[in-house]
Amino acid sequence: MYLRLFIILFCIAFIIDACTAQKKITYEFPDAMSEPVQAEYTRLCEKGRVLYEINCASCHTKKVKGKMVIPEFTQEQLGAYSIRIANATHEENVSEARVSAEELTLITYFLTYSKKSKK
Repeated sequence: MYLRLFIILFCIAFIIDACTAQKKITYEFPDAMSEPVQAEYTRLCEKGRVLYEINCASCHTKKVKGKMVIPEFTQEQLGAYSIRIANATHEENVSEARVSAEELTLITYFLTYSKKSKK
């Protein structure tokens, strides 16, 4: 009886893990950046990834051939977001009340350092 319960619980845990597991994002940092600094930026980028998914992905991320693709923003576009110059939709959805300057910086780190898709 305990073995059966253990197997059922193991299967449930495996299914939940498989459903919630996300593809590991890799980051590309400058060669001159030391390992400890890269580790810290990876941590910051991961926070930015979560914030991007909450605040930005619904409008910016597109599905291409069954794969979710994040657009490649230019530094000018990211700069415009950082000073909140965009358009009426962004002024509402990415307002200071909804996304703080610090959170926007983390999102920018994620978008800047996430590995770009091959074209």
